[in-house]
Amino acid sequence: MFNFILLIFFIFLSSCTLEPNNINDGIKNSKNKKINLSQNFLIPKLSKSKRANEIKILKNILKKKYVIFLDAGHGGKDPGAVSKNGTYEKNITLNASRNLKNSLSRFKNISVVVSRNNDKYLFLRDRIRLANKVNADIFISLHADASKNRDAKGISVFTLSDIASDKEAKKLAIRENKSDFANDIQIKNQDPLIIGNLIKMFQRDTMNRSLDLSKIILNDLKEYSLYSRGHRFAGFVVLKSPQIPSVLIELGFLTNLDDEKKLKNFKYLKKLCDTISISIIKFLKKNEK
Repeated sequence: MFNFILLIFFIFLSSCTLEPNNINDGIKNSKNKKINLSQNFLIPKLSKSKRANEIKILKNILKKKYVIFLDAGHGGKDPGAVSKNGTYEKNITLNASRNLKNSLSRFKNISVVVSRNNDKYLFLRDRIRLANKVNADIFISLHADASKNRDAKGISVFTLSDIASDKEAKKLAIRENKSDFANDIQIKNQDPLIIGNLIKMFQRDTMNRSLDLSKIILNDLKEYSLYSRGHRFAGFVVLKSPQIPSVLIELGFLTNLDDEKKLKNFKYLKKLCDTISISIIKFLKKNEK
């Protein structure tokens, strides 16, 4: 009986000594499982930014050839807005135009024409006529904003609207559009009423496409964390083309120290122009037939 009890005791001790090994094995297996699990859910380090990857995807996506007209606002005797530090809007817009041209030139089937590549003055109507002359598919007017409110900041995207939002817009009449654009749209019928109605029809369609372009730009600005004030509208003369989708982009406020600093920073301006170029390509692809 004693031997039997002793045997049971030794068996019990043996089972107890094995338990830590089992526990250790279990811990090791558990650790291995955790390691494997963490490996499965590791976030890969991207070699390029999201913006760079999107540019790469869109680079060869267009099947047709397009002309983009970039209009650097102001110039020459017209400095535009002037910051407290003496920064001229005309210089900011010219620099932005050059950067945006470089960004767009990376895409296949894209040709870029600029209204000015130096410090010269151009009448507003001449800018539109230049765009019509090269049969531009998109008209982008670049500006920098100003406000008495020093805290006002951010990017605004303007399109033309029938509803005037300021005094300047009210002064722009349909009569001016007829006299300025009747020769740009090749209309055989010379009846003034028919010409007027056709111009309205062309312009309405163009305004809708311009609005669509502005939405794409604003969406991408948000996507890439570029602060915007959203869509705005006014009767800007340079947006009056009845056949070219046109937007005016206020790149920021020169009256805001942070915005001014950004607009003079090469990396920021490149980031902004790369984003706008992506939006333009998306718009063209969306409307490509």
